[in-house]
Order: sequence, then structure tokens, then C-alpha cells
Amino acid sequence: ELLMLRSIAKQLLDCCVNSALGRGFMRLVLQAYQYRLLSDRAIGQIRLDLLRSHARSTTGKINPQPAHPRLHVGCGERRVPGWLNIDLGDADAKIDLACGVLPWKDESFEAVASQQVIEHLELHVELRPLVEELYRVVKPGGEVWLSCPDLEKVCRSYGHDKCRELLEDKDNRKSADVDIGMGGVPSQHFINLLFDQGGEHKNLFDEELLTWLLERCGFVGCIRKTEADFLDRFPEFPRRRDDFVSLYLLAVKPGATASQAATA
Repeated sequence: ELLMLRSIAKQLLDCCVNSALGRGFMRLVLQAYQYRLLSDRAIGQIRLDLLRSHARSTTGKINPQPAHPRLHVGCGERRVPGWLNIDLGDADAKIDLACGVLPWKDESFEAVASQQVIEHLELHVELRPLVEELYRVVKPGGEVWLSCPDLEKVCRSYGHDKCRELLEDKDNRKSADVDIGMGGVPSQHFINLLFDQGGEHKNLFDEELLTWLLERCGFVGCIRKTEADFLDRFPEFPRRRDDFVSLYLLAVKPGATASQAATA
């Protein structure tokens, strides 16, 4: 009987995830009960899990030959022309980055970029499998650019002035209608937001830790960069102005394509 109940529950969940009517019904249920039974964090996690399940259910329908030679991982609302923009929401391809599986052929992309995404993935179970997949789908000699909050800068800022300068930098960059959740508490609380962000952040990296991860997955030549370096290389990306708190790192897949070797 227990196995039968599990099977029925799975079928109902699949129906909710894979149909517009089912997803609409689930949203109504969440809205109806979020103030009675579940915390805001639980509601957010359920919504995220539904998006992830839907993305996984559609991965098999994605053309394994990508339409663009460059991959933008975790695009959010920043869809960049000339790149294949992937994420859970409104993207060229809906991909659950946490599942560690990409649908494209080996050596499909000449470049990969991801800004402020990797800190949302657990290091061993989610992020390392994703980086291994990125290594697989990048061409020899291809570039991978990653950025995230810099653990070293955050810790140094706490020791220097209890994160006041980091908080001022964030205030200068945010939109007027964005509440970053400080609520008037002292500036050192900002370090908690960077490490947690409502349960969304799983890791913070410094240069050594991120280099370790990339090298374990096969990449070489890890070099610390800045946002200016990134925009010089790819000027089509919108400016974030986040160098004060961020780590930018460039890594390369060993080897070179025939065209790269010919122009070297």
C-alpha cells in the first residue's frame, strides 16, 4: 500500500510540474497556505523545487547542438544576445543547474560565463558536477569566466569596519525599490546576508578555493580578473559594478582547436 501511495503521489507531482494547469493549481495552493502552515523560506524552496522539476522534465527536448557558441549560465533576467542563456526561468533553455547534467554535445562551446550563480550551489553535490559538465561541453582552449562574492573580501571587510564599506557599496548599486533586508540593524549583519541570502547561498569562495575546484575538474591557467577584464572580453554583457565585493576568475580547458592553433 505504501508503494502504491508513493506511486500515486509521484504521478500527481509529475502532473503538477509538467502541465500549465497543474503548475497554476500548485501556485494557488502555495498562495492559500503560505500564511497558515508554511514559512516564507519553505514557500520559496517549494517554488524553487517546482521550477527545478519542470526544468528537468524538459531537458530531454533540448537540441544537443546549441544555437550559439557561447554559454551564459544562470542568466536570470540578463539575457545576453549572441549567447545561449540558461536558467530555471525565462531563458533560451530551462536547465536545473543543481542536477549536474547538461544536454549538449561534447566540446559545444567556445566560452562559458556565469556571474553571481555558483554560490547558490552546494559544493560537492551540485557545483562540482556542474563544473565537470562545463569542462565536457567546452572546446579545448575554451574559456570559463566565473564570478561570485569574494570570501576574502567579505572577511577582511568585517575585520576592517564591520562591513560598512561593503554595505555602502551595495546601497550605491541597488535600485531604489530594492530592500536588501538590513532593516536598520548594524552594518555587521550584512555579512550574514552575504553568507545566507534567505537560504539561497550555499558557499562563498576565495581565489584559492575556486581555483581548487576548477583544477580538480580539469581546467588550468586560473587567473584572477576584474569585471573590467570581463567586459573588455565580452562587452555585450551589462555592467554590474560589483568588483568591490566580487571575485572574478578565468580558467581554460587544456588544448586548442585547429582554428585557435592556426591563429596562435
